[in-house]
Amino acid sequence: MKRSLALLLFICVALTLLAGGSALARGPISIQSDADFTAENGVIAGSGAAADPYVIAGGEVTAGPDDVYGVRIENTRASFVLRGVMVQGASATNGAAIRIAFASAGRLEGCTVSGSVNGIEIVSSTGIVMRNCVLSTNGSGLKVSGDATEQFNHDIDASNLLNNREIHYYYGLDGATISGLTTSHLTVAGSRNVTVTGNNVVDGDGLRLAFVTGSIVSGNSVYRTTPMYTEHGIFLLQSSDNTVEGNSLRNNRLAGLQLTLSSRNVVRDNQLQSNDSGIRLVASDENQVSDNVLFANVSGILLSSGSSGNTVADNVIFHANTKLAISLEQADGNRIERNGITDCEVGITLGELATGNVVEANTILNGAYGVQLFGSYNWILKNLIAQESRGILCPETYARSVTRGNEIRGNVFTDNNQDMYLNLDSVANHVGENAFLGDATNLVADYGTGNAWTIGGIGNFWGSTSVVDANGDGVGDSPITVYPSTATDSAPRATWTPVGAGLGILGTLGSESVSIVNASGGTFQMSVLTADSGIERWVGLRAFPVAYIDRFPGVLFRFDTEGQLKFTMQTVLFDLDIAFFAADGSYAGGTTMKANSQDLYTASAPFKYAIELPTGSLASLGIADGARLLLP
Repeated sequence: MKRSLALLLFICVALTLLAGGSALARGPISIQSDADFTAENGVIAGSGAAADPYVIAGGEVTAGPDDVYGVRIENTRASFVLRGVMVQGASATNGAAIRIAFASAGRLEGCTVSGSVNGIEIVSSTGIVMRNCVLSTNGSGLKVSGDATEQFNHDIDASNLLNNREIHYYYGLDGATISGLTTSHLTVAGSRNVTVTGNNVVDGDGLRLAFVTGSIVSGNSVYRTTPMYTEHGIFLLQSSDNTVEGNSLRNNRLAGLQLTLSSRNVVRDNQLQSNDSGIRLVASDENQVSDNVLFANVSGILLSSGSSGNTVADNVIFHANTKLAISLEQADGNRIERNGITDCEVGITLGELATGNVVEANTILNGAYGVQLFGSYNWILKNLIAQESRGILCPETYARSVTRGNEIRGNVFTDNNQDMYLNLDSVANHVGENAFLGDATNLVADYGTGNAWTIGGIGNFWGSTSVVDANGDGVGDSPITVYPSTATDSAPRATWTPVGAGLGILGTLGSESVSIVNASGGTFQMSVLTADSGIERWVGLRAFPVAYIDRFPGVLFRFDTEGQLKFTMQTVLFDLDIAFFAADGSYAGGTTMKANSQDLYTASAPFKYAIELPTGSLASLGIADGARLLLP
């Protein structure tokens, strides 16, 4: 019996030594070429052939405070196995516990990462197999990157865990559906026509698409519950012709959604909250970004690195934590239209390398700067810019760059501390057909050179500034001088009406005539604007100039289904009456909403339609119990 026990103990010790057991602790392993597969680097067996791979097995690897990697294997062609290795202490945010780069035919079996920021990094490699690895990290758990589809062709199954959840890594799918997962890592690569829906990706690497086409990513939630050093919520890399819709992306360290080198994707109806950036497009072209709601992100939507031909439309961006609502850095030929921006420090920024972009029919209000303009040859058209410290600001560049050749046309400025400021380095910009409401000549400053304040014989409306129009042709008889440059508006407009004006989103609404049977049984018609979509219902009469409300029709809100939705009066500077009607047209209630109130207004019964009217309209028109909206 003693002999048997001694033999068993000898076998166990021998196996432990052969495997390089956990008792063998060491510092980092660095293999930079096939020649570095040596005993000093932990190799205990193998010749590097496919049938006889180098084996690095067992042992504890501890990375010191100055070590970027715990185990580093790169620029190799030999086959290798990393088996049962435990790595800890890799604290560098730009490193990883295990890095495999520019390698092929490698296997990671039963490895463990703990006490490290980032786990395993696979870079520009092919054919890596990963089994039964357990990763506990405070940053990226598994990060795969590369420049070609085949560099994502790895065999990584759900036997691997990240932060106690299965890793889900898919390659080469066609027409599959991935749904109902709760995970910390979800990657789809080298695939097409895939549906990724209804998954929760929590406290980990997010949801990644690489070299994916024709797929749908919908109804997923990607978020952090703790301040982990992770990256994006959803990340598309070189992935085109996909639809990303209806996802909830919140509290991600970098972007809620990032597209890199990805084109012709549709990004719509997503909720993005409290990310560093809501949506970022990096070197990505011809994407449609629409109908998203972005709340309390540091920056809302960012276009950079030569992104061109994109349309950013009908998005709502709000909250005081937002520093830049929409920012174009190095970006050209993009359309930014019909976005609603409120309570953000800067509404829309056109950086020095932003050229040829169209910024049209946006409603921008209640911030520091409505439009911050550094770039050249852009079009800023028909926006409503209100309640800002400065409506359009060309900041001083101190000759580092010139803001040149921009068209600023047909915009409405109201209730700003200053409507427009053109800096010393603003040259040959064209400013015409705008309405500067209020004491306008004191609200505009032009320090530049050669800026024109009349376009095609049409100047600007200068609010309360006295303009004499003796012949009644609508054009002032004398020019308006813009200081301090002493440039002139040679054809100032004598009158202005809000009907048909560039009032941002409000100016794009359709109109129709509706009939109402009042409480006394009389029928009357009224002309109203119609708000049918989410962005149209959001804007309503926000920031409409107070002095002109009596000359403007009401707004009819149409919802898809009956409900008891709530209306806000924030940024509306006058009282309004509102009447609610059920789906069958019956009256569901009405009230007066107070200017700029923090209250939320609704009816006591479900409604499908609501009409906003100047205050006093409900009483004067007899819209009360028993009234009815006659539907076409």
